[in-house]
Amino acid sequence: MVTLTHRCVNLRKTFAFFDKNAYFCNLKPIHTPDMRQFIIAIMMLGALPAIAQGTWERPEQRQQQENKTDKPKASSGRYEYDYYLGNVVPMVNGEVIWEKTFSNSKTADENYAAMLDLLTAMTKDEGQLKESIVSLVNREERKIVCHFEEWMTFKNTFLALDRTRFIYTLMAECENHQVKVSIFRINYWYEEQRDGGMRYKAEEWINDENALNKKRTKLAKISGKFRVKTVDRVQDIFDHIGASILAQ
Repeated sequence: MVTLTHRCVNLRKTFAFFDKNAYFCNLKPIHTPDMRQFIIAIMMLGALPAIAQGTWERPEQRQQQENKTDKPKASSGRYEYDYYLGNVVPMVNGEVIWEKTFSNSKTADENYAAMLDLLTAMTKDEGQLKESIVSLVNREERKIVCHFEEWMTFKNTFLALDRTRFIYTLMAECENHQVKVSIFRINYWYEEQRDGGMRYKAEEWINDENALNKKRTKLAKISGKFRVKTVDRVQDIFDHIGASILAQ
């Protein structure tokens, strides 16, 4: 079968022949783009069977496939959500409380001012609801208490939107060279548009007893997704605060 390369070589020879003999025949050389494009189109049609034998894809599809390969995959035989089966939901005196201390070189007053600015900005971030506010401050003890309400989305497609209102309290305690952040009083308001929806407390919904199966080998079908999203969201908050505290 004549390859596409051979056809292109023959095509160039054809153009050279017409251009050379046009002078002797008092004809205008064939340099018109339309004629060249027409001949090239004819030659390409003949090459289509050979091209079709290869693997063709759209560039954006290739990019998506490359991006997918960058994501870590669970090892063979390992549960996809194995990480969330461990000790990832801390219980303190029967209450779900996440705590983390960030260290830096600032004074207590500097940390207090920086955290007040940061938390005020966080209440206005995209996805926050109007109820999110800095609710209490104690300048003497350098403590800040915030109430957050935001959307936690499980699935968002053209046909379905699965999300819950994620409600929690965040407190920052600022001292010399460190800031302690606590996240507690976690609640969910699920499917609130359906007859008032359903309300859950973290202590009775994302703990081991309610979010895992009896053998502790898999996530529960409904409450399990709340556990995963909550753990990830808390980590995002801590990462954001940590980066801001160290950068200032």
